[in-house]
Amino acid sequence: MRIRLLLVVVLSVFFRKAIAQSTITVLTYNIHHGANEKEQNTLVQIGRLIRDYSPDLVALQEVDSATTRSRGFDHLKQLARLTSMHPLYGKTINFQGGKYGIAILSKYPIIASQNAMLPNPDKTEPRALLCAYVELPNEKTIRFCNTQLDNKSPLNRDVQLAAVDKALENSIQPVIWCGDFNTDPDDPEVEKLMDRWVDAGKDSQTPTLVGTGARTDYILTLKQSELQLVRYRVLNVPKYSNHLPVLATYRFRNPKK
Repeated sequence: MRIRLLLVVVLSVFFRKAIAQSTITVLTYNIHHGANEKEQNTLVQIGRLIRDYSPDLVALQEVDSATTRSRGFDHLKQLARLTSMHPLYGKTINFQGGKYGIAILSKYPIIASQNAMLPNPDKTEPRALLCAYVELPNEKTIRFCNTQLDNKSPLNRDVQLAAVDKALENSIQPVIWCGDFNTDPDDPEVEKLMDRWVDAGKDSQTPTLVGTGARTDYILTLKQSELQLVRYRVLNVPKYSNHLPVLATYRFRNPKK
């Protein structure tokens, strides 16, 4: 009887591990420098939310590091500590005595990274593409990328979309591109991307920018990718930021045995 019980336990652990290794859950979230619309600090609540939903990878936009408004705190380090995840920061500008930019959190080791500045012909606020190469438990390496595009210049946004598309379209690794594009899915330049990319939220009517009805936050995969969407959700937590977090789960079509 004990042997049979032990076998059941071992098999249960094995199958749970096999399922976990064949799927990946990602979250993208514009955290509005860790504050809600009343400028009240919500960083602890954001950390708890990430910990509770337990995504494998997180893309964060509008992240302060040692700025005056953050009272000198490094928000990414705080979130990494709250979630026990590996951090990666991509500065876009110097701001209030510190830095401001985008970031990634990973449950698994980040074995390489890139932070590339994007085109800025109209000379507005600089924007960047941050990518982490992450080694998953199934021995696959994934390229997880994050960006926040220009919110003022349509020209900048268009060329930035094209630049990221060109940089990622021939990726050797499975690639997930997340971020706040600062435009909606009806934008002709976003529609043009859909020749090569799959928008996880394409069938969703749920807005991601609080109080506007707009969906500006995206999770994309290449059409030829081995990643297949399992579930997409916009999390209804409007009190932490002026954006809502977006969560998507993928499975590998041919998981490594």
